[in-house]
Amino acid sequence: MLERTELPILEKPITNKAETSFTLSREYYTDPNVYELEKKKIFYRTWQYVAHKSVLANVGDYVTVKICDQNVFVIRSGDGELRAFYNVCKHRAHELLEGQGNVSSVIVCPYHAWTFEMDGKLRGAPKSSSRPGFDKTDYCLSSIRLEMFCDCVFVNLDPEAESLASIAGDLERDIRSRIPYLSELAVHDGGALAGGTDSNPVQKAGWKVVVDNYVECYHCNHAHPAFADLICMPDYEVDVFDYWSRQIGAEIRKENSAYLVKDEDPVQNSGFWYLWPNTTFNVLPGQKEVTVLAARPLSSETTSFEGHFLSLANAKEDDLRSGYITDVLVPEDLSLVESVQRGLHSLGYSQGPIIADPEGSGTAEHGIHHFHRLVHQALSR
Repeated sequence: MLERTELPILEKPITNKAETSFTLSREYYTDPNVYELEKKKIFYRTWQYVAHKSVLANVGDYVTVKICDQNVFVIRSGDGELRAFYNVCKHRAHELLEGQGNVSSVIVCPYHAWTFEMDGKLRGAPKSSSRPGFDKTDYCLSSIRLEMFCDCVFVNLDPEAESLASIAGDLERDIRSRIPYLSELAVHDGGALAGGTDSNPVQKAGWKVVVDNYVECYHCNHAHPAFADLICMPDYEVDVFDYWSRQIGAEIRKENSAYLVKDEDPVQNSGFWYLWPNTTFNVLPGQKEVTVLAARPLSSETTSFEGHFLSLANAKEDDLRSGYITDVLVPEDLSLVESVQRGLHSLGYSQGPIIADPEGSGTAEHGIHHFHRLVHQALSR
């Protein structure tokens, strides 16, 4: 077992050029101590998706989310501002809120009934007046940085981290230019996409395996034949930037083996955006809909895709597309990533070569190279 401050040795290098580089070694995916480092050096220091703003429209609306083993919540406070806090009482560490919902006036700890204002201030603590020198201001909830991005709420546990706007403002501009209807969308009934359901099962694969699979389409022709029939792979494009990457399928086949795309459907292309380290924005041909998903690590070798489905008000769900995603695409990806995670334990595997070319082919592994460099750089700091 590695010491907690050590990283596996890469026998083959991760180079600046994708076409000469290699992947992370299998130990990066299987050693629990690497995951402990990832929590501290990646997930506690990066911007994490919480929810679309429409989920937090009213005073008292809140959403909880777990960032690895850190439970946090975002709430719309009485002054209309969104605020983020660690989801823990300052008395005896009981969690304050569950899931999502609305608090009518104050946040009440279920354990000893300490009550907190929506802005995090302690309002009352039973019998605390009998404690000499007790000062309510010493026990306010611990706040967390919050930022809006593409109409979505993100939080960062690192008070010194660069703003999301400064490291990925070009990503927001790109998404808004390619999804001009983004501001029209919101989360409606059934729009929360929780992991652990039949249609969105927990994946028995580590978060890096899940992201690996997302950021490349080298596997698409062979492993997703219906997807490759829907999206014209010869025209598929992959581009990488400092902290994000995108895959664009500008050309589609309306009649294909995935689902029928009608002439009158407003979206006639596809786009998939990845934001470091684990957030994705996704568009497929059909109706005006966007999914925002985060690959949330549950352990070193299990991951849950969680997020929200954004659509127009009173819009009918695109049943053909939904059926293809739920019944075909998700099971295909689940089988792929779980097989890879099992295979990473094999003594017959160490590192693989990145398959790429100087032209940046859309059906190659430039996205993998970009992602692995970010992981390695973060863990090596």
